Amino acid sequence: MNIDELRSWCRENRINARMILRGKDFLVRHDAEGSDPSCPPLTDLFYWELFIEGKGYPSSPSDTERLVTGKMTVEEFIRSVRRH
Repeated sequence: MNIDELRSWCRENRINARMILRGKDFLVRHDAEGSDPSCPPLTDLFYWELFIEGKGYPSSPSDTERLVTGKMTVEEFIRSVRRH
């Protein structure tokens, strides 16, 4: 998964994603145009926070990649988070 794939998925699903990094964060908005050159490398992130229908859900890098690549649906993700 790369940042352009993530942005495309965010747009398609109307979801915002916040990268949590050491000492900072970076927001990927579903309604943003183009790419942001200040985006840090995905390898630097600790975890994601996905904003789905106004609610924030913590997400591991691997779960976020499963969502973006279609291996997990948004509904499956929400069910898995609620179980924990």
